[in-house]
Amino acid sequence: MVDITQDKIRIRTMVPGDAAVLLKWMTDARVLEFYEGRDRQYTEELIQEDFFEENNDSVMKVIVEYDGVPIGYGQIYPMGDEDYTHYGYDNRNETVYCLDQFIGEPNYWNKGIGTEYIKLVLKFLREEKQADAVVMDPHQDNVRALKCYQKAGFRILKSLPEHELHEGKMRDCYLMEYRYQ
Repeated sequence: MVDITQDKIRIRTMVPGDAAVLLKWMTDARVLEFYEGRDRQYTEELIQEDFFEENNDSVMKVIVEYDGVPIGYGQIYPMGDEDYTHYGYDNRNETVYCLDQFIGEPNYWNKGIGTEYIKLVLKFLREEKQADAVVMDPHQDNVRALKCYQKAGFRILKSLPEHELHEGKMRDCYLMEYRYQ
């Protein structure tokens, strides 16, 4: 269970009642341009399937609230064996977490909220999960996200050519890492 609050930002575990706001976000072309793709047609059933039916206890699915308003989604999970190999991490004794997220309310973009969200998650992962590092693999053309992650302390480790299928095309991504000192 996740419930973190700092100033106006709250990060909490997703609940079934969040399905309606997820459907709103996942049918907004502005959001889909960067997350999942505008060619993916979300329905109530697909929201249930993609966000609620996956039964993996190691994935923390969270809603980001700002001043009491749900504005975003995130998933936080430990790096699996396949990812250690794929990303080239040799030290499997390290505790490494992965992050995926989006701000689903475009009116809240470019306000620094994403950076503050990332910083809160980084603090949580260090204090509660004893993480050694955190990684993400954003699309190389998602300039706003890249700036956000870099402001939060992530650095680009390497390019991941043709890493993710997005809108019918294999997209180049970056492997970004935050390493605790």
